[in-house]
Amino acid sequence: MRIKNGSHVTFHYELRDEQGNLIESTFDGEPVDYIHGDGQIIEGLEELMDGEEPGFEAKVTIPPEKAYGVSREDLVVYAGPENFDDNVEIKIGETVETEDPDGETITFRIVEIDEDKVYLDGNHPLADQTLNYKVEVVDVK
Repeated sequence: MRIKNGSHVTFHYELRDEQGNLIESTFDGEPVDYIHGDGQIIEGLEELMDGEEPGFEAKVTIPPEKAYGVSREDLVVYAGPENFDDNVEIKIGETVETEDPDGETITFRIVEIDEDKVYLDGNHPLADQTLNYKVEVVDVK
């Protein structure tokens, strides 16, 4: 069966940055499942696997625009330390969650702290990066 919109796809992947450093891999564990066409994986991978069958293997380089996007300045904001719950550790690299006006959860990384401001970045950690994937389609239903 070929991959098309609505297909339940199971695949393995290996993700490396531009320098070839391994970011993550499923090859030593469980493969990933997704529904093709629902935007559950990055656009570049969906385009690569569209129309393919179980057994398909490929290596692909995906630009930021088809991966996790280009950083947006409007997703870098700041708040005063008093805006955080007492149980939140205010430390560079930590993540915090909040809700947007529509009730959707937004995750921010703490990227800078000064005396009266905590700077938060809502961009995906892999934004602006060209990514190298190796994929293997395991199953299509």
